[in-house]
Amino acid sequence: MTKYQKLQLRASEIRSRLNELNGTESLDDEARSEMDRLTSEYQDVERRSRAAMIAEDTETRNAADKFAAATDGESAEVRSLRQRVSIRDYLTPAQAGIGIMGAAKEFNAALECRAASEDGGVCVPWAMLETESPLEMRADASTTTAALDGPETQRPILQRLFGSKGLLEYLGVRFDGVPAGKTEWPLLTGGTAPAQTKEDAAHDAAAATFATTTLKPKRLTGRYRFTLEQAAQVSGIEAALRRDLAAAVDAAMCQTIVNGEEPDGTNPQRIQGFLDKIAAPSPAPTAAPAFAAGASIAGSSAVIDGLHASRESEVKVVIGPASYRLLAGVVGSGSDMAITEALRTRSGGLMASPFIPAPAGDIQAGLLHGAGPNGGGPMARGDSVAALWGGSVSLIRDPYSGAAAGRVALTWNALWDATVAFRSAAYARISIKTG
Repeated sequence: MTKYQKLQLRASEIRSRLNELNGTESLDDEARSEMDRLTSEYQDVERRSRAAMIAEDTETRNAADKFAAATDGESAEVRSLRQRVSIRDYLTPAQAGIGIMGAAKEFNAALECRAASEDGGVCVPWAMLETESPLEMRADASTTTAALDGPETQRPILQRLFGSKGLLEYLGVRFDGVPAGKTEWPLLTGGTAPAQTKEDAAHDAAAATFATTTLKPKRLTGRYRFTLEQAAQVSGIEAALRRDLAAAVDAAMCQTIVNGEEPDGTNPQRIQGFLDKIAAPSPAPTAAPAFAAGASIAGSSAVIDGLHASRESEVKVVIGPASYRLLAGVVGSGSDMAITEALRTRSGGLMASPFIPAPAGDIQAGLLHGAGPNGGGPMARGDSVAALWGGSVSLIRDPYSGAAAGRVALTWNALWDATVAFRSAAYARISIKTG
């Protein structure tokens, strides 16, 4: 192992320890002292790493000069650079999160090799992944793409779609970052009733009443594992997997908040969702909604009680994709307006969510939220509450456990909990017959 590689390994160890310390809720004097010492050491290791890289590159350059002396022109320069770089010159900076340097940077510039995305990934020239072999040239024969059709160019990795954006706001779920320990939300439900009193007469005090919910940390985990070979061959794979994990964790929270988790009698991690807390209306509909009934879904709901919502425009509607497609095809008599357009115009908003389950027996669920004026503001009212311990999710990059097999693991951990429909009267469940 070269001096540069040893320094890069030490830098990785320092970053891992600093991440552990940074994730601690409260630091004692010893931990703070260790953090200061490691930060200073990391800066020194970075400087020494750059110096070692330059020194090792100079040694390699001198050894390659003999090869370059026998050739001339631009191709000679490229061949010389190719002899001076190895795949290590790309993997080590990528793993350390720094840019390529020295001969590798010159080689990329000569080949006009630039990162294909904006995620800061290292561009690895195709020449580093193939071996040179001379092509046999025959007289009077054409060289076609069957012999050599050039390297493939990888475009940026396209991310998965989850459909969770905006859903929690529609449903009025207040997400708070909380410190260590259990967290309690008190809801003031009753208290004094002011009254007109006679002169020199007292008005008796009344006791305030509260409803409370206590949330405890429950772990939501997502994990990827990839090989060093894949990281070398696929540009931007680690950054793409990190983004996908973050979006997948967010989508898993939405899925749980809407549907809850299946009870098994022993799972303390279970979180109750809207559709297993709010009962379906009875009886179930026997026909698909006509235009008038569909357009008035928000206005005819009990969530318009003058408290949680006082008009249709303060009610948000979340339905399933099958229901949306059905309602979009029902047009009013003598008009070109569909139910969906009428609902968007009259309500506070309409969205189709993939987290609403598919129809069961041609009946699909939906949710109404009496959000109040200007959408309610989930942070202001807290119609539903959720807690995220530490205020963020934790990403752990582990290149050590699977080092013998050349594997790197990425793990997202989120400690969270939720209570849906904390203000139960702000919500209603609907059923739509889709067939």
